[in-house]
This record gives sequence, C-alpha cells and structure tokens, in this order.
Amino acid sequence: MSYSKDYLQKFKGKKVTFRRVTSFPDLKIQFVDSFADYEYKEASSNSFSAEIVKVQEVSSFPDVKLKKVTAFGDFEIYFE
Repeated sequence: MSYSKDYLQKFKGKKVTFRRVTSFPDLKIQFVDSFADYEYKEASSNSFSAEIVKVQEVSSFPDVKLKKVTAFGDFEIYFE
C-alpha cells in the first residue's frame, strides 16, 4: 500500500511509528530544514502510537517532506 502526504493529515495531534525499510515503503520521506509539508516532534517511545508506517528516506522525489521541531509539531513520530 502506498500513501501520500495527505494520509499523514489523520495523525495531526497524535503519535505514529515509522519503521525504516530499504524497499517497498508505504511512504518516501525527506527531512528538510524549510518548506516542509509537516513538522514533527520525535517521540521517545512507541506507546500510544496510532499506526506503524513503513518509510524510506530519500534525497529526491519524496512523497512528503518533514521538519523536526522541539515543540508544537503537527504530530509525534517514533522511529523504529
């Protein structure tokens, strides 16, 4: 199953777990310093995580661009 950046909209205010994979990701992500689609805060544990999404980090043509913040992110992400 492949997701788009709109799929992450349902996680606003929640916690999601991202499982890093090298092939067949649900979502291709790119970490950026500006012009992000979403801002996220990194979670310290996966408790209360709404869902697990398989992601692959890419340097070009991402499905979604993410920017790490220390507070007031769109959602929390726990990386496996």
